[in-house]
Amino acid sequence: MRSAMMLISPSIASSNLLCLQEEVEFAHRHFRQLHIDVEDGVAVPNITLGMGVCREICRRWRESRRSLHLSVLNPMAYLERVRDCQADIVFLQVSHLPDPREVLAAYREAGVPLGLAVSNRDEPGRWEPLLDEVEQALVVTNFVGDPRRAFQPAMLDIALDIARTRGMKTWIDGNVTFPIWRELRDTPLYAAVMGGGVYRDKEEALRQLELAGVNQSSSGREPL
Repeated sequence: MRSAMMLISPSIASSNLLCLQEEVEFAHRHFRQLHIDVEDGVAVPNITLGMGVCREICRRWRESRRSLHLSVLNPMAYLERVRDCQADIVFLQVSHLPDPREVLAAYREAGVPLGLAVSNRDEPGRWEPLLDEVEQALVVTNFVGDPRRAFQPAMLDIALDIARTRGMKTWIDGNVTFPIWRELRDTPLYAAVMGGGVYRDKEEALRQLELAGVNQSSSGREPL
C-alpha cells in the first residue's frame, strides 16, 4: 500500500558537499528519506558520490529510507559495494547493457532490493519488459544531457502510466520543484526525488512542507 501522499526524498548530490554531514542530517531529521546518486561520468555526463561515501551514509543513517540510483557503464563492477550499503532500494540504469536481465539477476541473487531506472535514452521496447524483474521504478523526468535540466512532461506521463498500469511504487527524479510536487502529490506516484528544490533554500522547503500539512519526520513510515 502506498502512502497517502507522494513522499519527498532529498537528493544528497544536490546538497552542499562541503557540509555533507549536516546536509544528510537535515534530510534525515525532516524527511526520513535519503537519495544517493552514483554516476561515473560515462553512462551519464555527471560524476557524483563515490561508493565509500554512499556506504558511510547508509550505515550512519539507518533510520532513514535510503535509495541509491546507479547510473554507471558497468554495474557488475559495483555489485559487492552496493550490496554492502544495505540500501532500502537500488535503482539500476541497465538498458544500455547487452544483457540487462543478467545484471538484474545477479543483483537479486546478492539480495539487493531492485528498482529499474528509466530515462529518455532508453527505448521502451528495451525497458518495459524489465519491469517484471524489479520491485519499483524510477523515471528520470529531465532529459539526460540537457544543460537546462528542464522538467519534461513526457517523462512524467511515462511514470504515471507505470504507476497506474503496473501498480508498482514509482518515483520521479529530475528538476521536481515544490509546485510540481503539489500538483502531483495525490497521484499514484510514490515519491519525488528533489535536489535543488530542497537544498537551494532549506527553510523554504520546510515552509512548503508545513503549508502542505506534511510531516515526514516520523520514523514510522511504511517500508520501501
